[in-house]
Amino acid sequence: MKHVTFSSLSAADQRLVRAAIAIREKSHAPYSGYKCGAALRDIRNKIHVGCNIETVDYTLTTHAEMDAINGMVKTGVLQLKTLAVAVLAVKGFAFPCGLCRQKIREFSIGDDARIIAVGVDAKGKIQQIALTTIGELYPHSFTPDKLG
Repeated sequence: MKHVTFSSLSAADQRLVRAAIAIREKSHAPYSGYKCGAALRDIRNKIHVGCNIETVDYTLTTHAEMDAINGMVKTGVLQLKTLAVAVLAVKGFAFPCGLCRQKIREFSIGDDARIIAVGVDAKGKIQQIALTTIGELYPHSFTPDKLG
C-alpha cells in the first residue's frame, strides 16, 4: 500500500475517484451514517458505480463495492481492473471489508487489480488516498481455482 495524491493519479483513475465520491452522496445509511461510494473500471474500460443501501436489519445491507460489481455483471462483463472506494474518514481512509474483498477478488483480473481507497471529509473533499492491489489487500484468497 502506498499513499498517493489525487494529482498523481492518471486521468482515468481521477475519473473513478470522482465517480466514487459522487455516488457516495446517493447512499442510504440512516442507521449507521456510514455512506460509502464505489466506482470500478471493467476490462472494457467502462465505469460502474455503486453505493451502500442500509436496512434496519444490517444483514440485508448492500455494500457499495458489491453494488458496483453487481452492476458490472449485469452488463455481461465479469472482470474489473480498478476499483475506487470513498468513505467519510475522520482519519485516513477505509479499505473494503472482508466480504467485499472476496467479491472483488472473484471478479478481478487477478491479484494485480488495483484498489484506490479515498477518505473524504463531511463535504466530500478528499483528505487522503491510498493505492494497493487486491492481492496485497487479500492474500491467500479463496478463488475458483481452489475448487476441486
